[in-house]
Amino acid sequence: MEEEKILSRPSMEVLNEYDKLEKKFLERGMTDEQLNEVMEKLNAIVDAYDLTNYVFEDPATGKKGVKDPAGQILVPAEYEGFTFEGDCYASRMSQVAAMKNGKYGIVAADGTGRVICDFRFDLLKWYHYAGLYIAWWDGDESHFGLVNPKGEVVVPNVMEKYYESMNGFMPLERDGKFGGIDTSTGYFVMPEYDSVEGDIDENMIFHKEGVEGYVVEETGEFVPKEVFEEDEKYDGVLVYNMFVD
Repeated sequence: MEEEKILSRPSMEVLNEYDKLEKKFLERGMTDEQLNEVMEKLNAIVDAYDLTNYVFEDPATGKKGVKDPAGQILVPAEYEGFTFEGDCYASRMSQVAAMKNGKYGIVAADGTGRVICDFRFDLLKWYHYAGLYIAWWDGDESHFGLVNPKGEVVVPNVMEKYYESMNGFMPLERDGKFGGIDTSTGYFVMPEYDSVEGDIDENMIFHKEGVEGYVVEETGEFVPKEVFEEDEKYDGVLVYNMFVD
């Protein structure tokens, strides 16, 4: 079996070049040939270097911090550990979950050491596809909630399962019932439905006692499909859906 290649860490010049290429890739008006050229250069850097952030330790105190791939400090060495440090390409983090005195909080990953959220959670795990933390607190190991990057609770810790985010909608389950959260707006519906699925038009269909319907985001109202499609008062009303570009 072929041994895994150990990549070297990039210099600041390489990181700056990567950032410059990323911005260029997003510019409008580029031809396909120009886009392919930029992408090839980006991929070459990804293939040649280890672009992950990493944990370092202060030998004097034993406390830990986070550095970027080039060795610049993102989080000072003041903590006991981290659950996810991110990288410089696929998972850029403006903040990270850090442990202090056995509890987790959220700190800025910009070198300032600024505490964004106090250390009150039992565990925080970053879920990249939703842009949220899966969080446990108050000693309850059986249920979790969801917390945004500011440390604000957006879903209470009563959930038992979560499923892969579907273009902006993240299904949640409790006691065999289903709900979910719109990761774009933060609106969520408690698990009280028999099932939930995306339809051909990307709206989320909720099933309740044999009835198919939509759920209005701002009010949580369950509206049977036929009523929603025929009643003019629901014209333009936002329901839970899968955001597709």
